[in-house]
Amino acid sequence: MRRVFALILVAALLCTALVGCGGREKTDLHNATSLADLKGATIGAQTGTFHLEALDQVDGITKKDFADFTDLLNALKSGAIDGYVAEEPTALEVCGKDDTLTYLPFVNNSTGFTATDEETGIAVAFKTGSEMVAQVNDIIAGISTETRQALMAQIVALSASPDTQSSDAIVLASGNTDTSNGTLKIAMECAYAPFNWTQTTDANGAVPIQGQDGMYANGYDVQVAKYIAAELGMALEVYSYEWDSLIAAVQSGAVDAIIAGMSPTAEREEQVDFTDCYYNSNLEVIIKK
Repeated sequence: MRRVFALILVAALLCTALVGCGGREKTDLHNATSLADLKGATIGAQTGTFHLEALDQVDGITKKDFADFTDLLNALKSGAIDGYVAEEPTALEVCGKDDTLTYLPFVNNSTGFTATDEETGIAVAFKTGSEMVAQVNDIIAGISTETRQALMAQIVALSASPDTQSSDAIVLASGNTDTSNGTLKIAMECAYAPFNWTQTTDANGAVPIQGQDGMYANGYDVQVAKYIAAELGMALEVYSYEWDSLIAAVQSGAVDAIIAGMSPTAEREEQVDFTDCYYNSNLEVIIKK
């Protein structure tokens, strides 16, 4: 009987080194300082993104895809994965809220990781053949790099307490109040802070989410969308979609454009037309400390 108990105890101890006894051996990344330290780890990324493709350049890891960033964060916290890929603003936002997390940078040099500006940038997506691409490109060209960076810093700070009104005005603002050119309908997840998120008030220039009473969208994408709509002389409407449904929404005409932290990858460019990038960011791997 004691022998049986001992065997059970050993099995239980072994199980604590695995996730839910599911057989995945966790990798200790507490002292990780570079991508080379990820060898043997399971790293996650969002389905259908360049983040997932980027992991092909990291030797010795197992990659796993998830539908959205909420699932990725939950998987990291539960131990189902050892880390996940995100843009630097997202890493700053997530790690700023949880001091048990940190992040490692992807680097375009000694690690061998390479990416184009388009792959690490985000752009507005329109239905193929849309004449609005050229118009929006002109608007994007007028936003300086300094303003883009200042806006992101401001948005990351606001994401810590989104329903609290700040005394500072949003740094990207149009002086045009004419909306006689109609309505610009924009799709985004409303769940990818600091690019876009959902809040319960209109604090800090948040925009109502269509079809969701009492819910508002804010974030970097929202403020860029507001600016573009204003410069076009249009009112703005924001619609919330799952990531995998965004392209279908613009293709069907349900919305006019996607402004959702979306990179203009070659695969997506076969389905929609992209503007120039309105933001470029480094990629990071979020891990536990």
